[in-house]
Amino acid sequence: MKIYSTILSLIALSAISSVHAEGNIEHGQKIFNRSCALCHGKQAEKSAMGQSQIINTFNEEKIISSLQDRKSGKIEGPGNRVKEGLSEQDMQDVASYIQTLKQ
Repeated sequence: MKIYSTILSLIALSAISSVHAEGNIEHGQKIFNRSCALCHGKQAEKSAMGQSQIINTFNEEKIISSLQDRKSGKIEGPGNRVKEGLSEQDMQDVASYIQTLKQ
């Protein structure tokens, strides 16, 4: 019986983890519109400050790793202060939202 209970607990944790790993598109849109759209464009179609790549061409993993690199200071630039306040979930949410902007 204890094994059965342990298996059910693991399944539940796995389900919670997979839900958490997916981005909340609405939350990502709010963050993007508030903090990113001015420089990256409403559709993430602009090169921010003429220095960045067009981020609506990135996959989710590249967006998240780029945000992490900016937050850590590995990549420096004007947008770093905005990125410093993002949680890992915020980054996932923004990345998921940007995927909806692909043409």
